[in-house]
Amino acid sequence: MLSMANKGPDTNGSQFFITTTRTSYLDGKHVAFGKVIKGMCVVRSVEHLNTKDGDLLTEEVVISDCGQLPERADERVCNFFKDCDVYPDWSVDLDTKPDDISWWVTDVGAIKAIGNQQFKKQDYKMALRKYRKALRYVDICWELEEIDEEASSSLRKTKSHIFTNSSACRLKLGDLDGALLDTDFALHDWEDNVKALFRQGQTYMALNDIDATVESFKKALELEPNDGGIKKELLVAKKKDI
Repeated sequence: MLSMANKGPDTNGSQFFITTTRTSYLDGKHVAFGKVIKGMCVVRSVEHLNTKDGDLLTEEVVISDCGQLPERADERVCNFFKDCDVYPDWSVDLDTKPDDISWWVTDVGAIKAIGNQQFKKQDYKMALRKYRKALRYVDICWELEEIDEEASSSLRKTKSHIFTNSSACRLKLGDLDGALLDTDFALHDWEDNVKALFRQGQTYMALNDIDATVESFKKALELEPNDGGIKKELLVAKKKDI
C-alpha cells in the first residue's frame, strides 16, 4: 500500500511510503491513497537490502527516472535489462500463478541459464541477481499440490546447483562469508555435489583456513577421483599446510 508521510494528525507531506506487510499500528495515522500494481519486484529488491545502524541501507538506492506513464505504454517490468528474461524478479508480480509444476521447472531452468550467460560475460553481480531469482522461483514448486518425491528430489539437486553457482559469484565478488554460506546450502540439498565441495574448498582457501580447505577438496576428490582441477587445488593447499 502507498501512504502519505506526515508530521502528525491532520497533516500530509510531499513524501509517501510503501508498506509490504500488515501494519495495524499505523491505522488511522496516515492517508492510504493507492497500491503497487506493477513493478513490485523493485519494491521487494529494496525491501531485502541489508541495513546498518539507524536502519540505513548498506547499498545506494537511486531513482534514475520518474514521471507518469504515457497512455498505452508497456507497464510490464519484465526484460528490463534486455537479457531475454521475461519473468518478474518476484513471483508476486505474476498476473497468474500456474499450478503446473513443469511450468515452474521450465522457468527456473531459463532464469538459471541467463545467470550462466552473465557469469560467462564476467558480470558477476547480474549473474548473482539471476541465481537468487531462480532460487525464489524454485521454492514455489514445493507449494504445489502435484509435486511428488521424484520431482522433489530433482528440484533439490537443481537448487543445489544454483546455490553452487551463486557461491561462485560471491567468491568472484569477494563476499567470502556469503560464498561459504551458499556452499553450505548447496550441500544441504545434495551432499554429493562435487562442484559445491570444490567451491567450498576455494572459499576456505581464500579465508586461509587450510585444514578446512584440504578436507573439502579431499571429499570432492573421493567423488571425482580423476578430476585434475581438484587434484591441483588440493596439492596447492597441502603445500601451504607445510
